[in-house]
Amino acid sequence: MGKRISRSEARQEAFKLIFELNQHMEETDFLFENLSFENPKAVSAMPYIREVVMGVLEHYDELLGIISANLAEGWKVERISKASRAILMLAIYEIKYVEDVPQKVAVNEAVELAKTFDEPQSASFVNGVLAGVLKE
Repeated sequence: MGKRISRSEARQEAFKLIFELNQHMEETDFLFENLSFENPKAVSAMPYIREVVMGVLEHYDELLGIISANLAEGWKVERISKASRAILMLAIYEIKYVEDVPQKVAVNEAVELAKTFDEPQSASFVNGVLAGVLKE
């Protein structure tokens, strides 16, 4: 039965696509096709991956605004690493729009993504921003 991936693995693939789109704003269809080719197991989670990636794109400005509103005084979104920005956008989208993902799970998964894909201090930064989002 090893043809499925976990929600955590699907979230990781979604993060990679969001990160890639933030870098190049390529055609989303190309990125989804490329993901299916590079990781055939991801096909089983493609509905979730597509939902969150397209949702982040649809709500891009809103998500950036939420991030900005939860930064320490004097910080700007542009100062955040591209990886942390993509992680925060994904997590905030899940918190606001994906009903079957508990908020604490979205935060924990975001922290784990930050530990894996960004600088060591990024995990606590991501956690702090998301703690502010949850208080809203």
